[in-house]
Amino acid sequence: MKDKKHFHGVVVPVTTPFTAEGQIDIPAAERIIRRIGAGGLGVFVLGTTGETASIPRPERYKLVEAAMRAAEGKFPVYAGIGDNCLSNAVLAADQYLKLGVTAVVAHLPSYYPLTPEEMLNYFTLLHDQVQGPLMVYNIPSTTRMSIPVSVVEQLARLPRFVGFKDSENVPGRMEEVYGKLGKLEDFSLFMGSAVLSMEALKMGFDGLVPSSGNIVPGLWAELDQAARDGDWRQAKALQDRLNEVAALFQRGRTLGQSLAALKAALHAIGLCQPHVLPPLITFDREACASVRDQLLELCPFLLDEAEAAHRTGG
Repeated sequence: MKDKKHFHGVVVPVTTPFTAEGQIDIPAAERIIRRIGAGGLGVFVLGTTGETASIPRPERYKLVEAAMRAAEGKFPVYAGIGDNCLSNAVLAADQYLKLGVTAVVAHLPSYYPLTPEEMLNYFTLLHDQVQGPLMVYNIPSTTRMSIPVSVVEQLARLPRFVGFKDSENVPGRMEEVYGKLGKLEDFSLFMGSAVLSMEALKMGFDGLVPSSGNIVPGLWAELDQAARDGDWRQAKALQDRLNEVAALFQRGRTLGQSLAALKAALHAIGLCQPHVLPPLITFDREACASVRDQLLELCPFLLDEAEAAHRTGG
């Protein structure tokens, strides 16, 4: 079950495109996923960037189906199963694994404040009922709880836990995660805080999960290659550039607002409409235009995609 070579590299947490009526725009989803995969990157559907908590469960299944269709077995597809109900998470895992996803990814249930003992118990119960590769996902910005590294250490001993995605950027956290988990040959570490990507790869992390990969997957592929080549000067230059791309939709905004801004950026280059689901609010025409202008000033190489979208009414 555990085979590290299957769990590494850049895995983009995919935005979920919606129609004006709030339905998943399946053609747009496949377009976004194919564009990411064409650069040699993997995709993670039904994560935080994908507004998963707002999507009805039957619709989530349709999105995973679309991802598998778009991937055609050419690049990895990870799927989120996080839920406040254990049974729902187990059911989703069963469905997505039958569709052929690379692994399923679970964050903490977030309604109740949990002790480390309760966290360990939850993930152990999940592990015992999920019959395929499973990853632990730590994202305190949404769950309001941090999974202690000591808990992940215990979970890593279980056969179906294959990795850990950590999206917590606090001083010393990355070092603690790698120090306690980085030497495990059959357990992969993914950095979910994009600003720490180069440092994490240099330290020895196995992969990255950057939301700006929706916009500029090619730059993330270049950073990954530079790191593999040991060209840390080039990796640092790319990291700085990618930080600017992320700031375009994140700086000065809440998480929800940043997801709406990300959609506006993707709308600017014709990949999808800018709609987000309630309780988030879609950017109006003026705000979308502002994001478009900033994006094309920062990434002029995207101009061709933007002009093609304009010509076709995208």
